[in-house]
Amino acid sequence: MRIALVHDYLTQSGGAERVLEALHGIWPDAPVFTSLYDPAAFPPHWRGWDVRESALGRIPGARHNHRLLLPLYPLAFASFRRELAGYDVVLSDSSAWAHQAGDRAQVRISYCHSPSRFLWGDESYLQPARIPTAVRRAMDIGFGALRRLDRRSARELDVVLANSAAVAGRIARVWGRTADVVYPPVQIERFTPAPPGLIEDYALVVSRLVPHKRIDLAVDACTATGRPLRVVGSGPAEERLRRRAGPSVEFLGQRTDPETAELMRRCRMFILPGQEDFGITAVEAQAAGRPVVAFGAGGALESVIDGRTGVLFGEQTVAGLTAALDAADRWEWSADACRDNALRFAASRFQREIRDIVEATWRDRPSR
Repeated sequence: MRIALVHDYLTQSGGAERVLEALHGIWPDAPVFTSLYDPAAFPPHWRGWDVRESALGRIPGARHNHRLLLPLYPLAFASFRRELAGYDVVLSDSSAWAHQAGDRAQVRISYCHSPSRFLWGDESYLQPARIPTAVRRAMDIGFGALRRLDRRSARELDVVLANSAAVAGRIARVWGRTADVVYPPVQIERFTPAPPGLIEDYALVVSRLVPHKRIDLAVDACTATGRPLRVVGSGPAEERLRRRAGPSVEFLGQRTDPETAELMRRCRMFILPGQEDFGITAVEAQAAGRPVVAFGAGGALESVIDGRTGVLFGEQTVAGLTAALDAADRWEWSADACRDNALRFAASRFQREIRDIVEATWRDRPSR
């Protein structure tokens, strides 16, 4: 079985890229086709991968302004058709466009983090970005053709996999497709709970600093109450967040995986304030034995057990988050219960499920 992997763009490292790394771990010889690739954004061991970038990479500044190229992505993935013709299976890891790669000659399987949230007007994604109403209306008109292409490509897939039940529901609404849920991989072995004496008095956020992650809620809640907060990550919203933060909030920038794991195991609690499609960092925090305070929507409903491994808050406001943080402070948490819950999402389970699905689909495919 000759397999090719496809990813939207490789310009930043996050949860989707951890999924790609797990897929590459199953098929280490598989090439990775992507619209844009910035090697500097990834660990050194990625340099040995066979990554094939589209012609978009030749546009000056494209890798740092990839969102400005929105109408060009379907063309970028269509341009891979000739190269992909030599493969039996095209497996895309997609939250936007990658599922459009390949054609009917191959088995096409998409592991979907979400249909494009920007394209389909997901309010939890667009509202925090404060896009003017006139621009939103223009987007709705201009996106018509892109949406039709997106839906048609999705309906041609042999198999659609979703990273959570929340995303499977979105796939059904937007694409009219049924998707099986395969939870994303978490490197549980990277995390170990700390002895109680090593737990420090700070809350922790680990995230890309972009508007829809709603890190502003955590910054505002901890600033208002004087609660110590450490923020790991960087992104376009960082400057604005720094301006609104009080002295109890500390921005740590990017940290290595071992540094982040140590911060997780020592924190008092982990905060996930945005609506996540799944939320790998919440599971990582539980693997480190720490409770998670999360907005009670999306993937958090599937990864956090309210009252046992964390607190879910229903009102996505500073007051709602503050009340949840206060509740978490009053409870006694079991590191073992948090870690046991995280074990459900181990990377080995993900790789086994994905391998079985891909091999069975290829084996049982009709002649083409």
